[in-house]
Amino acid sequence: MKKIRSQEHIGELFVISQVALYGLFPVIINYVTQKMPPILYAALVTLTAAVVLFLYLLFTKKLFLIFNRKAFKYILGTTIFVGIIPSILIFTGTRMSSATNTAILLESEVFFTFLICGIFFGEKITKHRLLGAFTILVGASAILYQGSLSINIGDLMVIAGTAFFPVGNRMAQKALKLCPPSIVLFLRSIIGGIALLFVSFIFENSISQTLPQFKENLLFILINGILVFAIAKSLWYEGIRRIDISKAIS
Repeated sequence: MKKIRSQEHIGELFVISQVALYGLFPVIINYVTQKMPPILYAALVTLTAAVVLFLYLLFTKKLFLIFNRKAFKYILGTTIFVGIIPSILIFTGTRMSSATNTAILLESEVFFTFLICGIFFGEKITKHRLLGAFTILVGASAILYQGSLSINIGDLMVIAGTAFFPVGNRMAQKALKLCPPSIVLFLRSIIGGIALLFVSFIFENSISQTLPQFKENLLFILINGILVFAIAKSLWYEGIRRIDISKAIS
């Protein structure tokens, strides 16, 4: 029992540690997506994280672990439901919203996690988690309303993006039982980054813009790619290996 509690405490520390870094996310993406195509930015950030993780795996001699076939289906699910669909919705949505709105509306993930993990994945529903989810729902509703019934489509896109996270995190939890967080995150980043790049080329016509935009916004791409998409996400995965997703989100 003491060992289980110890692992829970470690998981909590990992999750809390990633919060400080993840706080940069809405501010940076809102600023940069005003200057460059949002899906292209999402792709470049994700691929930057992939490069960092590749170098880490190469240095630690763990690269061979990418050939784990049992984990691949779960990693693919994680990529789709965390790395691709939410990125398209959130990066595009924040361009039409504000950094403050995005930061608060991203917390809608708490509500969706409580709902999906509690109903479909059998995680324990406590009064504290119920109160937290309800509070987030009220806060998100207040932002959407803002004194009128007119709704910002960007805000809705951010909320819609968070609805996919619980399924993706559940897939990640399953993958993490079969391979280390660095492997899950590397494969998610390389597959997701390439997919986002193709989406950007098709819908944003960004082929000719890729290199110039990369050079112009290099600092913000590196900050988001390394600190948020590589380091913060690694801390997050270390956390959800040890505690329930609904607790980690709360």
